[in-house]
Amino acid sequence: MSRLADYFVIVGYDSDKEKTASNVGGQPTCGKIVQRFPEKDWPDTPFIEGIEWFCQPLGWSLSYEKQEPKFFVSVLTDIDANKHYCACLSFHEAVAITQTRSVDDEDETIGSSRLLGATPSSTDGIAATTTPAPITHHSVMYAPKCLVLISRLDCADTFKNCLGTIYTVYIENLAYGLETLIGNILGCIQVPPAGGPQVRFSIGAGDKQSLQPPQSSSLPTTGSGVHFLFKQLGIKNVLILLCAVMTENKILFLSKCYWHLTDSCRALVALMYPFRYTHVYIPILPAPLTEVLSTPTPFIMGIHSSLQTEITDLLDVIVVDLDGGLVTIPESLTPPVPILPSPLWEQTQELLSMILFPNLAQADLAFPTPERPSSLAKTDAQIDKELRAIFMRLFAQLLQGYRSCLTIIRIHPKPVITFHKAGFLGARDLIESEFLFRVLDSMFFTTFVNERGPPWRASDAWDELYSSMNELLKSEAQNRNLILTHIQELGRVLYENEGTLAHTSYAQKVLRPPEGAFQRIHQPAFPRISSEKVELIIQEGIRKNGVPQRFHVTRNQHRIIPMGPRLPEALDVRPNVQNSARRLEVLRICVSYIFENRITDARKLLPAVMRTLMHRDARLILCREFFGYVHGNKAVLDHQQFELVVRFMNKALHKSSGVDEYTVAAALLPMSTIFCRKLSTGVVQFAYTEIQDHAIWKNLQFWESTFFQDVQGQIKALYLLHRRQNEHQKEANCVLDEVPLEEPTALEITAEQLRKSPTIEEEKKAELAKSEESTLYSQAIHFANRMVSLLIPLDVNVDAASKPKPAFRLEENQSVSNSIMGSHSLSEHSDEGFEENNALEIGVTVGKTISRFIDCVCTEGGVTSEHIRNLHDMVPGVVHMHIESLEPVYLEAKRHPHVQKPKIQTPCLLPGEDLVTDHLRCFLMPDGREDETQCLIPAEGALFLTNYRVVFKGSPCDPLFCEQVIVRTFPIASMLKEKKVSVLYLAHLDQTLTEGLQLRSSSFQLIKVAFDPEVTPEQIESFRKILSKARHPFDEFEYFAFQSYGTMLQGVAPLKTKEKYSTLKGFAKKTLLRGAKKAGLLQKPQTKRKLVSDYDYGSGADAQETQSIDDELEDLDEFETQNNAMPRLLTTKDVERMRERSYVQDWKRLGFDAESQRGFRISNVNTSYATCRSYPAIIVAPVQCSDAAIMHLGRCFKGQRIPLPTWRHANGALLIRGGQPNSKSVIGMLKNTTGSNTNAHHDVTHYPEQDKYFLALINTMPKLTPLALNQYSGMNLSMSSLMAHGPSDERQPLTPELSRKHKNNLDVSDGSKSSQAGKGGTMKGNSKNPTAHAFRKMRLYALGEKSQAKSNMNVDFCADFIPVDYPDIRQSRPAFKKLIRACMPSHNTNEADGQSFAKMVEQSDWLQQISSLMQLSGAVVDLIDLQESSVMLSLEDGSDVTAQLSSIAQLCLDPYYRTLDGFRVLVEKEWLAFGHRFAHRSNLKPSHANTNIAFAPTFLQFLDVVHQLLRQFPMAFEFNDFYLRFLAYHSVSCRFRTFLFDCELERSDSGIAAMEDKRGSLNAKHIFGAGGMTSNGSDDECNVYPLDIRSQRTPAPLSRIGHSIFDYIERQHNKTPIFYNFLFSGDKGITLRPQNNVAALDLWSYYTNEELAQGAPYDLEVTTVDDEIDLSEMKGKRMVITAGYDNMEKCNPNAYVCLLSEVKQAETERGHLPQKWLQVWNSLEVPQLEPAARNASLGNIFVQTHQHKRSTLEIIMKGRLAGYQDKYFHPHRFEKHPYTTPTNCNHCTKLLWGPVGYRCMDCGNSYHEKCTEHSMKNCTKYKAIDGAVGPPNVNMSQGDTASIASSAATTARTSSHHFYNQFSSNVAENRTHEGHLYKRGALLKGWKQRWFVLDSIKHQLRYYDTSEDTAPKGIIELAEVQSVTAAQPAQIGAKGVDEKGFFDLKTSKRTYNFYAINANLAQEWIEKLQACLQ
Repeated sequence: MSRLADYFVIVGYDSDKEKTASNVGGQPTCGKIVQRFPEKDWPDTPFIEGIEWFCQPLGWSLSYEKQEPKFFVSVLTDIDANKHYCACLSFHEAVAITQTRSVDDEDETIGSSRLLGATPSSTDGIAATTTPAPITHHSVMYAPKCLVLISRLDCADTFKNCLGTIYTVYIENLAYGLETLIGNILGCIQVPPAGGPQVRFSIGAGDKQSLQPPQSSSLPTTGSGVHFLFKQLGIKNVLILLCAVMTENKILFLSKCYWHLTDSCRALVALMYPFRYTHVYIPILPAPLTEVLSTPTPFIMGIHSSLQTEITDLLDVIVVDLDGGLVTIPESLTPPVPILPSPLWEQTQELLSMILFPNLAQADLAFPTPERPSSLAKTDAQIDKELRAIFMRLFAQLLQGYRSCLTIIRIHPKPVITFHKAGFLGARDLIESEFLFRVLDSMFFTTFVNERGPPWRASDAWDELYSSMNELLKSEAQNRNLILTHIQELGRVLYENEGTLAHTSYAQKVLRPPEGAFQRIHQPAFPRISSEKVELIIQEGIRKNGVPQRFHVTRNQHRIIPMGPRLPEALDVRPNVQNSARRLEVLRICVSYIFENRITDARKLLPAVMRTLMHRDARLILCREFFGYVHGNKAVLDHQQFELVVRFMNKALHKSSGVDEYTVAAALLPMSTIFCRKLSTGVVQFAYTEIQDHAIWKNLQFWESTFFQDVQGQIKALYLLHRRQNEHQKEANCVLDEVPLEEPTALEITAEQLRKSPTIEEEKKAELAKSEESTLYSQAIHFANRMVSLLIPLDVNVDAASKPKPAFRLEENQSVSNSIMGSHSLSEHSDEGFEENNALEIGVTVGKTISRFIDCVCTEGGVTSEHIRNLHDMVPGVVHMHIESLEPVYLEAKRHPHVQKPKIQTPCLLPGEDLVTDHLRCFLMPDGREDETQCLIPAEGALFLTNYRVVFKGSPCDPLFCEQVIVRTFPIASMLKEKKVSVLYLAHLDQTLTEGLQLRSSSFQLIKVAFDPEVTPEQIESFRKILSKARHPFDEFEYFAFQSYGTMLQGVAPLKTKEKYSTLKGFAKKTLLRGAKKAGLLQKPQTKRKLVSDYDYGSGADAQETQSIDDELEDLDEFETQNNAMPRLLTTKDVERMRERSYVQDWKRLGFDAESQRGFRISNVNTSYATCRSYPAIIVAPVQCSDAAIMHLGRCFKGQRIPLPTWRHANGALLIRGGQPNSKSVIGMLKNTTGSNTNAHHDVTHYPEQDKYFLALINTMPKLTPLALNQYSGMNLSMSSLMAHGPSDERQPLTPELSRKHKNNLDVSDGSKSSQAGKGGTMKGNSKNPTAHAFRKMRLYALGEKSQAKSNMNVDFCADFIPVDYPDIRQSRPAFKKLIRACMPSHNTNEADGQSFAKMVEQSDWLQQISSLMQLSGAVVDLIDLQESSVMLSLEDGSDVTAQLSSIAQLCLDPYYRTLDGFRVLVEKEWLAFGHRFAHRSNLKPSHANTNIAFAPTFLQFLDVVHQLLRQFPMAFEFNDFYLRFLAYHSVSCRFRTFLFDCELERSDSGIAAMEDKRGSLNAKHIFGAGGMTSNGSDDECNVYPLDIRSQRTPAPLSRIGHSIFDYIERQHNKTPIFYNFLFSGDKGITLRPQNNVAALDLWSYYTNEELAQGAPYDLEVTTVDDEIDLSEMKGKRMVITAGYDNMEKCNPNAYVCLLSEVKQAETERGHLPQKWLQVWNSLEVPQLEPAARNASLGNIFVQTHQHKRSTLEIIMKGRLAGYQDKYFHPHRFEKHPYTTPTNCNHCTKLLWGPVGYRCMDCGNSYHEKCTEHSMKNCTKYKAIDGAVGPPNVNMSQGDTASIASSAATTARTSSHHFYNQFSSNVAENRTHEGHLYKRGALLKGWKQRWFVLDSIKHQLRYYDTSEDTAPKGIIELAEVQSVTAAQPAQIGAKGVDEKGFFDLKTSKRTYNFYAINANLAQEWIEKLQACLQ
């Protein structure tokens, strides 16, 4: 029970104050307390001072007229935040005015009081105050007086009734004692507490009153205030206002009505329920106190509208004008008012409009449902309660699950509860909600937690609503109509709480004064009340009330507050759209991989996990997963695990924001001190040192909430322990029955403790409180340590100036090499003082932060002051120790690379292969290759150098592929170029590396690496030096072939004797000798062994066109090699063994031996290599030629390479190969030429022995029978059939020009002579009948160079010379270089620049050269096969292109060479025996180390052609493409000895040839083949090499002999079918005629393919390509094969391999010894197929050979058939022209004179009328184009017409019958005069012979290198010539110089010096030039 009112106060106008105030600078006047009752303060409620301010809120002032009495309630708040309600009734009393002041004073005072004092709610009063009238002095004025009741109860209506009654008694002067009334109010009327019964009472004036206390003390009462607020402001404004209040903004209400102010303030605060407003609350603020509005704290206040003008400068106050319904939020308000979270904001507005505007939903309907007249219309009070119900529901929804986040930190002596905000926001997914965030931070919320947190207390309506809210929402979701029902039900509860119904049932009687009573004039003043009487009545009342109560109060019982909906634990996760369960599963797997130490697997998942960690749930799962792997208080990880764990922790913390970070950080906090790695002995680095860079660690609020969470856990554990101890004694009681069977929550434990609290004795309580306190204390110590770890940075000891970047950024590779710390770390101790200060400073700051934290949590948790003091003392020591312990950790961590580098994977090595340097750690960089494997590069690994290969081995940097192994490798010997590269950017590390190396290899590999920073430049330099030395070793025996395996040889020294030019003297001697040889001055002294014939040196001086200077030097070096060698001693046995060589056996097969009696014998003439050093020891010779003759013949040919038969067709046609014939020197040629002799010597010197030799050869060939043009005999088509596919005018009987030597006209009938009519002429004789004469076939065609234009072929031999274009070394070298660049670009090429792969391949000209080789060899095939003519190849020196053409032709002609054995024989014969210079071409000669000689791909081109053949004829070859690639790779690898030397002589000198012979004589075929004895041993195992060889060398240390590649292939072939082509049909006798145009060719996969998985697949032992295929593994398994990474043949074997493997497996399973694959394969029966009947028509035959014969014809006819040109060249444009002077016809060469001639308008050629039809010469207006493109306007017909065009152009001739007719030129230009002249160079003044052409039409003098050239070397414009004069003789370096042959040509630019061979020629030139000038 409590008093109705505490004090009754009468407040009056203070006239004394007014006087004094006027003296003190115009202080406002004030009221004074006239009387107060009781006069002594109540002990429980002290009297509130300053009540007089609130009685007249606008100030105390006198007025001139009486005003009606006013009633309002002010609310005051005392120091304990208790509200006191001041009910005030004010009325006016008359006062007499005494003239005590001057008028001025009065003016001032009254004026001021008027300004202040306006009558509330009176418009007149306001008008009076606003416009002060001139004061007239009345005798009577009226002063306000107030009767005030002060109470702690909010019973405004009762107070109004009581004060009204007292006022009525006073004004009506009724017979009741005022003292009685006041005494009764203060002492006698007792009001029961909330939930009590209705009280009926009277204050003693005959009145009857009742008072109903509310049902619940916690529910606010509002009457209809809330409804009024909504009516005035509207829905949105009220909602914004509520949000503003909830987020602690300042609110100021304005109204003219005090009652509205009080009501609205109360309504707004009531809407906050269940929160209590705890800030400043002044519904009516008195005018004098308006400065209170500037307070910085939040408030709710109300002021009278009239004061609005005085408060304009409030920038952060939300002003609410109740009368105008306007809410003004200042723009400058920061932060702005947040609104409710999204769905609630909209839902709340909808519900409010449902209640306030129930008809809104139907307003638009055409036929609204008619309203039923309801008897019970809702009152305002009911609507008011329904509106409040909506807000109660709103907060119940907003705070769903809040009880799960209450954190208990103490239970005894009283519960202390905090709220885990971060956990709540996180679990509710409302982290983004600014509104909720600020509500949780508000003071109301703290109060809310304190009041509603305890789990054992009385509950109210909101608790009930909260616990049932979820069910309500579920039911409402199913039925929307329930929402309104539930709101109305809740409204009814609120309505009943206010007890309004009870009032209506009891009729109250209250006294009221009659109307107008206040205006009575002679009303006496309010009487003075006797305080004694009042005191007596109060005491009497108190005594009566002391009697025990007769009525029962329904007090709420304490009970366990229901938990309501439980929130998931902080680390529980609900998968949503953003993170599917799959993603989270990947995260879990990745974490499990880390802890299982499957780092590569984890790294693969890394990018996916990093993306997943963007989402909150994933971060929480990560924490939970980590927690699952923690056992004990320390988990030592290895470096890679540690790095990944830290990386994940950082990512999780980095991505967390705001409060969510609390949860993640709190979860990771314990783990930061658990996960660690050992850096060195005694130095352990914990994870916290790597995750310090997050702001969360500096956030004290985070530390507090985490601390409290931990404490709750400890306290819960404490009580669970007690409970377990007491469990066996306890009985289950009612409360524990409610607790779930699972472990109780902290709240449930607290409730249990609080319930038992009254029954627990004090000692027990004190003991529990003590254990709780010590728990808190120990946690505080623990957290202080944790804070130290996370707040003190790892580099705290580092001098601030030299601090590196934060260490934890794992992306930055700050590694330092392990050997030395580096300069940075060494300077760390340089400045001790500064360093100390820095560490000290940080220590102090951290210490202060920790102290603040200790103060905060320990005070809240009630830790004893002694303990707090201990904690404060402990902190500095902990900080200092930690700083000290960090120093070694920092140093070690810095030394240890942050990015753990992958382990170095050592490459697999071959037997005998050793690493020669340490590995260099590096990254393999991407280059410009366009393939699928680029995702695997860059790769991280190391570069290795062995004695055989350069190897990179590593794994991709891309974490998705990092488990793969990447190998790139090439043999050292194949290295083409090595260069340093710099500035290589690594995207995955975001780092640029400065040191790099780019290595290019002729095995089509490019290795581009960037070295790791740990690799020093010295190491790189050393690596380069060793690599360079290994690339060009001291001699051939240092190559890997001789280091690895094979037999040891005794007594064979390496090829070196002394390093070249090892002394200056030696150098000088060499140079002099070389110079002498060049000049032809020095004859080589004869030694016993004749190496070179005497003739050679004379011819060696001539630089041949086809041979570059470096080749010449090579030749000379060759000659010098064996200058003083001893003659070789050969026994008969040796020669016999030589005759067993494979190529000799092959010649026997072909019938070249004497036994075959085909006119040949196998000769031993070259056994000592005296006849020709580069030829085989055994050769084929015609029987007619003696050995002596052959030895003499050598001088006629370049390099003594005599044309020798190498293959013979069944029809007897031969294939002959040799060097080109030697020409005599130019000077000699010129000397022997006389002016008049037209039949002078031809330009090739003729040797009689040469003719004899050719005759002997031709005699072995079959005799030819002439065939008519229209005769065909099956496939053996004659030359005439070749003609048949010629151009359209093929019936013109043209023959090739066969002899240019003699101009005689021969009789057609002579079979051995050709009918010939001069150069390019028509046939003489019976030309009208083309078929009457047979087309003449030659028995021998010699293919040679154009420079041999005058062939040494004698027409009498029935032989012809055909000049051909072919790709020589000078063209193939740049083509190869460009091809390598195209296939292995070092950087990405830009397609926009036309640098696409296809374009670059095309520009390289490689395929064009392959095409050219195929075309030429095709011609050879046709000539031999179809025409049955023999062919002699004598191109360049006979070892490059000759070898290519010869071997390709034989491959096409002879099926034997398409087998594995045959191909071996072919290579050994054509390439090895006939001396292709492998060492030179592959740049392997030791002498090449310092010369810049390019690699020449001659053998590679041959293999490429074979590959094209294999592709076009897949069934013709026994070997497959891998075989060819294997050969191509190992031809440059130096792994086998086969391709290491230049010729057989070198092999013989090194002892290898003898070994092979010895072995060959043991018949290796039977050893390795399918004979009885099968062994797969190496050469030495087979024991075939002799250990004592008689050699000319001095005995030397033992040396190895190496393997032959073909032996190796044979062994492998016996083991596995890796080289075998299963499509091989073995048909005999088929001649291959491949397509040779470029479009039909393919780029060989050898150039572009690579296998990164194991490197080049050609070293079988390393790459396991030859392993057996395990079918069991492959069956039923899904395999992923990556092109460019895996080996296709191995991963995806063909059916044959699989079937053979199955057979083998089956045999093994049955216990049989498995057969060899070859035996199985050969034992298979081929099913007989019925051949389809097909008639071989003539058309078919044509079609089969058409393409081939056409290209053959082109080659043969090029430049020969004049009538051939119309098809491809521009025709003449003829016009009639009268010839006044005799001229020769350009066609028939007869005289042309008179008006009947025709002249071409373009080129000026002259013709007879009849000759114009036949003249098909190219019109030379158009210059013929060299190369593969036809001239303009050319109608390209089928076949290779373009190449015809070019060649025909090159060989075209024009007829000019002046003196030098033998030097006919091919330049299709007009020529006035032409001939040879010597011209003096402008720069070096050297004399060079050039071919000069004078052109009077173009007015030019052009000069060319040779008469055959088309492009001029230079042009002298005659317009610039000033004079031509004879000149003085000069020294030109030739013998027999004619002094009169010199003349000068002077131009405006310079003077040209010329020399003609004799004076006549000089004179002729001068005349011609002068004639042109005139």
